[in-house]
Amino acid sequence: MSLLTFNKLFRVLAGVVLGVIIGLVFSSLIFKNNVEDNNLPKGLIASSFHDAVEKASPSVVNIYSDVLVNNRRSQFPFSDRFNSILGFNKARIESSLGSGVIFYSNGYILTNQHVIGDRSIGITVELASGQKEEAKVIGIDKGTDLAVLKIDNIQELSSIEIANSDNLKIGDIVLAIGNPYGVGQSVSMGIVSATGREFNNPYSDYIQTDASINRGNSGGALIDTSGRLVGINTLIRSSSGGSEGVGLAIPSQTVVGIINDLIQYGEVRRGWLGFSIDGRILRAKSLLRVGYVYPNGPADKANLKSGDEIIEINGKASSYSLLFKEFARSKPGMLIKLKIIRGKQEVDIDLLTSSALEYK
Repeated sequence: MSLLTFNKLFRVLAGVVLGVIIGLVFSSLIFKNNVEDNNLPKGLIASSFHDAVEKASPSVVNIYSDVLVNNRRSQFPFSDRFNSILGFNKARIESSLGSGVIFYSNGYILTNQHVIGDRSIGITVELASGQKEEAKVIGIDKGTDLAVLKIDNIQELSSIEIANSDNLKIGDIVLAIGNPYGVGQSVSMGIVSATGREFNNPYSDYIQTDASINRGNSGGALIDTSGRLVGINTLIRSSSGGSEGVGLAIPSQTVVGIINDLIQYGEVRRGWLGFSIDGRILRAKSLLRVGYVYPNGPADKANLKSGDEIIEINGKASSYSLLFKEFARSKPGMLIKLKIIRGKQEVDIDLLTSSALEYK
């Protein structure tokens, strides 16, 4: 073999070896990127929440209720008597629609009280499968606008998994499932806009979300991206009557205690603290200063005094929303630990809640 031929062969072999080395390097980089793509950081948004919806949607039902409504009385003299002769003052039946969530597989369903109304004469529950069942009212709690229904079904129903709503953070992704405008089960996506919201309700402690919530969504599920219930969609703040990005849901941690009381007792048994907060100081300085202590009530028996400033509630830094939360979830006989400032001293208070009925 000539020297010239050997040099050409050497160059070809060197090129092949170099190509193999470069190929191996690129292959390892591509494989590494693929592995990294399959382990996306938690902060990145998933491309689909199908699994979460598929998990939760069988537990969300449509509710149709017939409500007896009395016609308004006229302000003009003798007109009511005249109308009654013609039959204009007779009560009429209106239809109401909403959503509900299957809490227990034996047929207990939670919804909003306003979905079924005060004088419901017939309630129909439509399951995700399309099957329809008549429901009866087990109990209502107007304080939280919640109601428990029961359907008798021979098959085991799909109950929803419950998450701890106390772990929700502002910015977390949530999904609302319900029956808006009666079009059928629908899903909308948003984030947690705020927690601890109050709205004309002493027991509220609402979760605020911008997920679309419209008429018919009431009583439906607000779920996390794992398909677990974090709240019951209840109402919206809107000037138009439709969704404008301010929806409110009752937290799951509040809901659990309510539904169990309604099933067991037919009513909600709440603890009573026996004191009020000075609203003027709260608005001006955001301080929890005790305004009034009811004589012989739980706070009085625990030696809480008017003027005491509450700085801790059950070991956590005090806030009105936290006090609200503890009040809304407390049961008679529950111990609530307070740390207060009286004068310049810190004092620990052990407050044992009671029933307001006992005070009366």
